[in-house]
Amino acid sequence: MQFVQKYFWLIMLVSLTLGFVLPSVGMILKDYVTEILIVIMTLSCLKIDIASLVSVRHDWWRFLVLLFLMYIVPTILVFFSKYFLDEKIFLGLLIAAAMPCAVSVVFISDLLGGEPPKALVATSIAHIISPFVTPFLVYLFAHANIDVNFYDMMILILKLVAVPFVFAQLLRYLHVGKILSRVSSTVNAYLLVALIWGITAAARIIFLNNLSQVGVIAIFVSFILIGVITMSILFGRNKKEDITWSIVGMYKNLGLSSVIALNMFGPIAVLGSVVYTIVGNLAIAALQFWGRKRPL
Repeated sequence: MQFVQKYFWLIMLVSLTLGFVLPSVGMILKDYVTEILIVIMTLSCLKIDIASLVSVRHDWWRFLVLLFLMYIVPTILVFFSKYFLDEKIFLGLLIAAAMPCAVSVVFISDLLGGEPPKALVATSIAHIISPFVTPFLVYLFAHANIDVNFYDMMILILKLVAVPFVFAQLLRYLHVGKILSRVSSTVNAYLLVALIWGITAAARIIFLNNLSQVGVIAIFVSFILIGVITMSILFGRNKKEDITWSIVGMYKNLGLSSVIALNMFGPIAVLGSVVYTIVGNLAIAALQFWGRKRPL
């Protein structure tokens, strides 16, 4: 468990590497990415306690600003990439930018010296509203140029987020739920390896044949992460909040975005999520170094 937390970013990068060096295995895993993600989401949601959302009333406006940093800022910045990217690649990047933060922000926040309870509240709210906010933002910023089915995307996100969330809340009251909760982080690490391996393998050829597009995506994602992290640090009241808001604002649920892009628009749309994963995990490594060096 401690190894998974400490080297989470490295595990994600190794998963991406496996997709490139062992694509044949990844192509087998690709056929099961939806099922793998549903299991990951269910195990992740076991740690979400709806009762914890009561604490929002004390700092409701701060969480509202945080949701703005998480959802609105990235999608606005990505919108300008449409002038440089293929339509479906742009759409995939837009989907990634409009994602909620990953549930893993809770233990990443703990690892980097942030405030896990606040990260938990933030990711809970973000996932509850994501079936409506994400399709709306994608439709708003893309429908003028690309045919985007708002309702199909909403139903798919409900299937991938809401169903596991409700099922996990029911499991929390059972003995098996408590057992699964204790091992969920470790199990999810292995499942994430399989998920990213399969998704990367599906996008491998497209990645290698579109390196100029990959470079453009990396530049835009870097601007997004720098902007969100800078605003989060300015918004935080102390170092712990700086770290927490930075992680919550920039670390997206890219497994979810990849599965949505793959199911709705094909492997080419996954390119944005793959590059976002690479740059995002490098940013986590940088934040980990910064968090250790900067005094509390």
